[in-house]
Amino acid sequence: MSMSILVHAEGFRLRDDLKEKTIAKVERLEPHVVRALRARVTLRRVSMRPSDRQFEAAILIEVPGNDISATQKAAEPLDAVDKLVEKAAQLLRKQKTAKLSRRTTEKLGESELKLAEALS
Repeated sequence: MSMSILVHAEGFRLRDDLKEKTIAKVERLEPHVVRALRARVTLRRVSMRPSDRQFEAAILIEVPGNDISATQKAAEPLDAVDKLVEKAAQLLRKQKTAKLSRRTTEKLGESELKLAEALS
């Protein structure tokens, strides 16, 4: 089951090529989130003046439990999406590592309990 990706733009016209490139970049996150239902990507023009923070990209990945969100700014919308995908992947890896760590900690706690029972 693949997640559906919705791309929305505020403050500028979303061209088809930009939409397709954004979807292709966000699809790289799919191996990290197997249970994702949907990813909402919002591209926003923050400032009318050219600057290194003119465009903002935000993502909301809907998964069972707590949703995952991230925001990044850049001079171009596609650069903001690149940074955003990197940040979201980092968040997903961090979440997975924490989950695995909790799982191994729980197993260690159970084995220490069994050892204490055997010794007494």
